[in-house]
Amino acid sequence: MAYTITLTNGTTFATVADGTINTDSSMTLVGKNYAGYGEFLNENVIHLLESGSNSTAPSSPLRGQLWYDSGSASQPNSLKVYTGTKFQRLAAITASTTTPSTNQQGDLWWDTTNDQLKAYDGSSFVTIGPAAASGLGNTGAVPTSIVDTLGNTHVVIQNIVNGEVVSIVNKDAQFTPNPSITGFSTVRPGVTLATTIGGETQLFQGTATNSQQLGGANASSYLSSIANDTTTGTLGILNDSGLSVGVDSDLQLSVQTSTSIANVYNQTANANINIQVNKSTVKTTAIAVDGTTATIGVLGITNLGANATGNIGSSSTYFNRVFATSTSALYSDVAERYAADAEYTPGTVVELGGSAEITACLTENSENVFGVISTDPAYLLNAGAGNDATHPPVALAGRVPVNVLGAGKAGDRLVSAGNGVAKVADDTITPFMVVGRLLQDKNSTELEIVEAVVTIR
Repeated sequence: MAYTITLTNGTTFATVADGTINTDSSMTLVGKNYAGYGEFLNENVIHLLESGSNSTAPSSPLRGQLWYDSGSASQPNSLKVYTGTKFQRLAAITASTTTPSTNQQGDLWWDTTNDQLKAYDGSSFVTIGPAAASGLGNTGAVPTSIVDTLGNTHVVIQNIVNGEVVSIVNKDAQFTPNPSITGFSTVRPGVTLATTIGGETQLFQGTATNSQQLGGANASSYLSSIANDTTTGTLGILNDSGLSVGVDSDLQLSVQTSTSIANVYNQTANANINIQVNKSTVKTTAIAVDGTTATIGVLGITNLGANATGNIGSSSTYFNRVFATSTSALYSDVAERYAADAEYTPGTVVELGGSAEITACLTENSENVFGVISTDPAYLLNAGAGNDATHPPVALAGRVPVNVLGAGKAGDRLVSAGNGVAKVADDTITPFMVVGRLLQDKNSTELEIVEAVVTIR
């Protein structure tokens, strides 16, 4: 009579008929009255004892079945269990004083010398824990909780060295532990160091990027070179003779009481004051020597502010001449101030005449056309004559925005169109009518500001 084989979970695995054998698994199941059944039974027992030891996995494995991999290329000499889809290796665990040999990734080793658990990562053993080796005491970062005097609980990390807390890492506001902790009367946000470890005040060693105090005084008590200060008091040398530098007081900073003039003296007669910047000497004579104004010589002048800020001289106190090999400018035209009979905006086409020196060009194809009101002249002649309202700068040559009516192509010549604007010239013009040439295409027929190069004829 046939019998049914069920799995541990009650699921039917196979039905074995009399006088037959079943090979649906890696074991041979023998039916009743099968001749020679003893060999199969004994082989099954031996296979169980050796956990199917072979270089290839058992055929038709059942979930939970063990296989001792005796020689596969990936993980030889390892015990594996079938998960239902694959044979998963069981990590080896070794307890010894020396590093195990012939290791597989994932193997565990209990280092009995240091009392530490380590795991093999494929090339070496990595310490899992505890972090401190045997004999170093309780050492490491330990998460814990501290109750304060108000009954609130704070989760912190205690950094411990050989059983003693040397610092506490805290994310909460400042609090007082209750019960008290030796060396930590107060726990502050961030890292609080113990005050008693080593018999002296603990310090962060190394270079810090910022500090609240210097020499016990708050940072706000010191004068700053990057900000005005009106609260920390006065830092100064409280005598008019000032500050002297050098054995013979070679350099002296002082104040003349009667005139309140600050002086920088080089006490060596007729000597220069030399300043070195990046090892390049910038030489200058004293600003005042025996009341006589002296010159200042430098290798270069650098604008320490933003672009287009700062001036050398002014419209009221200006220099006489500038001597140089060459100059350059970010703007692109040469202009001169002329008295105007009205206030004109940049880009206006003007001619000589009117009640002043220049007026808006009101006729088409005028041969009296003189120039265009400049937007930002690179070089301004007659700069001291009035201002932009009374004496606007007229571009005499160079690149300048122009009010242009009608379409045109880059290179087209411009003539007056009346009402202080320009237009593209036709074939009837003379050279005296041309105020300039377009530098870009203009596709619109409307009045627009267009960049052009202008010349005076």
